[in-house]
Formats: sequence, structure tokens, C-alpha cells
Amino acid sequence: MSALFEPYTLRSLTIPNRVWMAPMCQYSADETGPDVGVPNDWHFSHLAARATGGTGLILVEATAVSPEGRISPADLGIWNDTQVEAFRRITRFLASQGTIAGVQLAHAN
Repeated sequence: MSALFEPYTLRSLTIPNRVWMAPMCQYSADETGPDVGVPNDWHFSHLAARATGGTGLILVEATAVSPEGRISPADLGIWNDTQVEAFRRITRFLASQGTIAGVQLAHAN
């Protein structure tokens, strides 16, 4: 069997295989309003499809820790509870597929 499909262990974290998805900015989050920076159905579908396909580790795109830290107005954020809840939906699904979730934290300022 190819090492590509063998588990990889880094300290206490075991990733089911060596097929990993690097973070890719989608620039698809709402830019204003109550859902600014919230992962939406596009993000869920995009990431869920890769997990369903067997990707072992998925790193979510650059995600700002404050509104001022976004690379662009349509970037994801993780500075409020609404955003955290939307990420929770994604991470729960990824985990149900055996995929490890990670995030690229960003602060452009």
C-alpha cells in the first residue's frame, strides 16, 4: 500500500491519510450585516465534498480573528458566536467523515 493512504501521527494527533487540503481563500462570506464573515452553505458544501472524498486533513481558508484583520471584506471570521456556530457545523461534519479540521488564522493588520 502507498504511504499516501497510510495514517500519519504527529504527537497525539493521528491523521487518517496523507491526502491534505491546503487553505484556499474562497472570498464567499457576507461582507456586511449580521452574517459578516460567517461560513455559509458554499463553505459547507466545498469542505464537505472534500471530506466525503476521503481527504484526511482540511485546512480552512484564512480566517480573521477580528473584523479589521480580514484580507478582504468577503473573508471568513471567527470573532463572534455566530461565526463559531457556523464553523461548528462544518467541523462536526468533517469529523463524521473521519477528516481532521484545521484553520489558517489571519490578521492582515
